[in-house]
Amino acid sequence: MAVLVSLCAGRLFQLQALDSSAYAQSAAEKMQYTMTLHPSRGTITDRNGLVLARSETAVDVTADPTHTTEDAAEIADVLVAHLGGEPADYLEPLTREGTRFVYLARKVPSATYQRLAVDLQERGLYGVFRESNPIRTYPGGTVAANVVGFVNGENEGAAGFEYSMNRELAGVEGSEVYERDAQGNKIPLGTQEITPAVNGTSYQLTIDSELQWMAERRLAQEVEKADAASGTVVMMNVRTGEVLAMANYPSFDAAQPGEADPEDLGNRAVTDALEPGSVQKVLTFAALLDAGLITPETKVTIPTSVASGDGRITDADDYTGARLTATGVLAKSANTGTVMLSRDMSKEDLARYLRSFGLGARTGIELPGEATGFVPGPDMEDYTFDQISFGQGLSVTPIQYTAAVAGILNGGVYNPPTVIRSATDKDGEPVEVPRGEPRRVISPEASTQIAQMMEAVTGEGGTGVSVQLDSYRTGGKTATAERFDSGCNCYRGYTSGYMGFAPAEDPQIVTFVQIDRPASGRYGSVVAGPVYKDLTQLALQRYAIRPSTTPAYEGRLTW
Repeated sequence: MAVLVSLCAGRLFQLQALDSSAYAQSAAEKMQYTMTLHPSRGTITDRNGLVLARSETAVDVTADPTHTTEDAAEIADVLVAHLGGEPADYLEPLTREGTRFVYLARKVPSATYQRLAVDLQERGLYGVFRESNPIRTYPGGTVAANVVGFVNGENEGAAGFEYSMNRELAGVEGSEVYERDAQGNKIPLGTQEITPAVNGTSYQLTIDSELQWMAERRLAQEVEKADAASGTVVMMNVRTGEVLAMANYPSFDAAQPGEADPEDLGNRAVTDALEPGSVQKVLTFAALLDAGLITPETKVTIPTSVASGDGRITDADDYTGARLTATGVLAKSANTGTVMLSRDMSKEDLARYLRSFGLGARTGIELPGEATGFVPGPDMEDYTFDQISFGQGLSVTPIQYTAAVAGILNGGVYNPPTVIRSATDKDGEPVEVPRGEPRRVISPEASTQIAQMMEAVTGEGGTGVSVQLDSYRTGGKTATAERFDSGCNCYRGYTSGYMGFAPAEDPQIVTFVQIDRPASGRYGSVVAGPVYKDLTQLALQRYAIRPSTTPAYEGRLTW
């Protein structure tokens, strides 16, 4: 007995005197529980404050199997009553061995969990807990879905603006460390340490939801009518580079991305680079005007065709012998006349102008997956130079081209395009948004001249005469581009386009419509022009832009 008492006393001395701190720390660690505090993801609104994406309070339902195994069947029945599903869905995690943490359900509305918690408490059932995990909602559904994007099951940006600005929107996670008893309840006077979560940055986009909705609806109508593969629309403020609408069709519902075709989850306006066709002539003529190589009155006699490389360049319509001014060449979209005029410019200068207009490089718009497009270098072949002048041999994205034309019309000053109007932090304080620097691309004189020549396109004798607006002067350029098919390494099918702006005397809104592979109709003025006309007419009136009071520019098309 003396030996036994001595052993017990020695062990007691070891526990209380020698190893007391170590055992106390071990006990404290077993009582401690760390819970992640999720930040509230930043809200995304349109330029008028309408919510496009926001987070709503929700929780993940968790459990400690060491406390739920014995009552698993009864707890499972309560879970089914509040969360749905079958008892079998919950029995396995509730009785899982070798762990004290399992997930039972994700993103459960807070009100639902509160009812569940009360029910469990009244039944004397313990071991079920919660972790904050907000739900992301998209009130607009399909409106601007390709721009806004969506989040995945982990509340991380998976597409669109949600993806490209995920770090800023997500914020910083916090944590709560506290002591709990054997039943999992927080000990009121126990140790508690809280590191608050930092909510994400909220963004106001430049997108106008109502204009965006109309653009999506009108584009869908025309794509369906033309039995086309897809279509895009970009509407931009000429003076600032702000994108007012960026529509895609087919599109998807941001609240249900899993139900969409994966090909429709991107944003063709920034990811798809195609040969622009005759709308490219606007950039060619802007460069020629700025370089002083032509004036709107420069005279050309149109031949039947022009030799280029191993082939010959012709026109869609027969202009043989026609005596056209440079304005007339653009208005009638004569390929041969464009080639003849552009040959006065060097390859180096044309490549330099196109690069300065933003072609062949990403614009830097705050959206993911932007393509660079392709512009040949100064060492291009002679026939490639000829092709580029009227829209073949290079590729551009809709956002690249729209920004380029906006810069040309903005007195010759290019503003990098943007979809961000402003940003605020968790406290509502303004956050600085990086902006690209404006740059001059052509002279003010050349800007005025190209705007007048584009207005002639919509006048009598121009290819865009059917795309005039009510009460507003307008300018534009049609495109019926042969579509290059990499499968056969040949041209197959068409891409119909229309680039337009208004008012012609004071450019404020520029709109580019592109409809890919139409099966019914192909001419830009017929397939894409009506979309431009309806949307621009709406936008001008929506922003209270005064109707034109001066007569339209009447440049001579012939001599």
